[in-house]
Amino acid sequence: SLLLESKINPNTAYQKQQEDEKFLTDLFAQLTDEATDEEKRQELVNFLKEFCAFSQTLQPQNRDAFFKTLSNMGILPALEVILGMDDTQVRSAATDIFSYLVEYNPSMVREFVMQEAQQNDDVSKKLTEQKITNKDILLINLIIEHMICDTDPELGGAVQLMGLLRTLVDPENMLATANKTEKTEFLGFFYKHCMHVLTAPLLANTTEDKPSKDDFQTAQLLALVLELLTFCVEHHTYHIKNYIINKDILRRVLVLMASKHAFLALCALRFKRKIIGLKDEFYNRYIMKSFLFEPVVKAFLNNGSRYNLMNSAIIEMFEFIRVEDIKSLTAHVIENYWKALEDVDYVQTFKGLKLRFEQQRERQDNPKLDSMRSILRNHRYRRDARTLEDEEEMWFNTDEEDMEDGDAVVSPSDKTKNDDDIMDPISKFMERKKLKESEEKEVLLKTNLSGRQSPSFKLSLSSGTKTSLTSQSPAANLPGSPGSPGSPGSPGSPGSVPKSTSQTAAITTKGGLVGLVDYPDDDEDDDEDEDKEDTVPLSKKAKFES
Repeated sequence: SLLLESKINPNTAYQKQQEDEKFLTDLFAQLTDEATDEEKRQELVNFLKEFCAFSQTLQPQNRDAFFKTLSNMGILPALEVILGMDDTQVRSAATDIFSYLVEYNPSMVREFVMQEAQQNDDVSKKLTEQKITNKDILLINLIIEHMICDTDPELGGAVQLMGLLRTLVDPENMLATANKTEKTEFLGFFYKHCMHVLTAPLLANTTEDKPSKDDFQTAQLLALVLELLTFCVEHHTYHIKNYIINKDILRRVLVLMASKHAFLALCALRFKRKIIGLKDEFYNRYIMKSFLFEPVVKAFLNNGSRYNLMNSAIIEMFEFIRVEDIKSLTAHVIENYWKALEDVDYVQTFKGLKLRFEQQRERQDNPKLDSMRSILRNHRYRRDARTLEDEEEMWFNTDEEDMEDGDAVVSPSDKTKNDDDIMDPISKFMERKKLKESEEKEVLLKTNLSGRQSPSFKLSLSSGTKTSLTSQSPAANLPGSPGSPGSPGSPGSPGSVPKSTSQTAAITTKGGLVGLVDYPDDDEDDDEDEDKEDTVPLSKKAKFES
């Protein structure tokens, strides 16, 4: 009759029951009494469940008063007793009631479980002195156990309970006051009393090189556990770090990469990717010391050439290491797994890691060179914020005249292949520049002494324009005129042969671009331009005049 009244006129029923503390006291007493009939207990717990559901229709002030009354009457201890019963229907209704409480005020639930743990610790000390063992059963551990032992093939209840645990361990909804910090206190409690219960199925299933049980339901459960652990890695600090390193959790998680269920293997990989994403050297040293890239590389090789999510996720993890330039992990991967990965050429990730590794060794072998590069890099103008590789910077800063005509353009990565065959880049750069200037002066001298020569070929231009170079008029010899030899910028103008002694126009292809043809000056220009030609290379003069 009370339940029917609450459905017809809920506000009156709520107000009546909040004022009638005796009713709630009797309700919780009957729920927790072992002598209560099972059918009667089901009715009581279902009534309490609907009682909480109807509270959602109240105004916030009335809803707060309602849940405070339930808390004062001892709803959490009552739920703890009910969750420990064998009746699945009663446990299911109790779980729904617990979810209402967690969603309403997670801090209230945390405070209860921490007080409960303190009381159990005090009792355990007394019993230990009396040589009597006591099994601590905490409310939050009961929730974890129900999640682990869910018999539903789809694990519907486990998913619900995992969401409640995630809310309870989320630092974003934890309070911080001047006297205490809930995050510090509760996380210390959770990792001391509850984390071993959460990871128990994971540790039990990863004692060998592959999962001992690999059925679908077990894989789903372990995926839920890994999801919660990944959340902890992202949002908790030293608590989860100490637990992972001390308990060797990551190595046990990576065993699941050998699972036949791709979703579970990806959950294990995501867990490691989250750890690497923190760029924490404590984690990195742990990974290197235990050689924890080996399961990932094995899974990558076993996947073969199949283009799937596993392939992309593994490559993305190594690409993150390369882009973020995590030096310790880069060196570890190349030194231990390069032979297994060097044949992967459909992406440049692993070759890029090898290049990073070689750059690191070069910096270690030449610390002065590294400091010089940093000075040059700090004083160089950049058009954008993109950071170039050191070898690319040296290559792009070399002027076109520093390369011999016809020289092949070598990519920056090829310059670092053999340290024994390469001179110091800065010394080599200066020597080439001096050698080039001397060669240009020598060629210039020979050209000036040889006098004007009449070319004997035709040069065809695009758009149908053709200019014959077989004849030469006196008017065209005036310096500075549109057709003069000293005006290489005018297409089709007559001019002498370039620096090459074969009397043919040399066109140099560099990086896919066609370079300009350099024309030396005629005899008429020698007098007035002699000083400029002694100091300015011909290729630069061609650029200036054009």
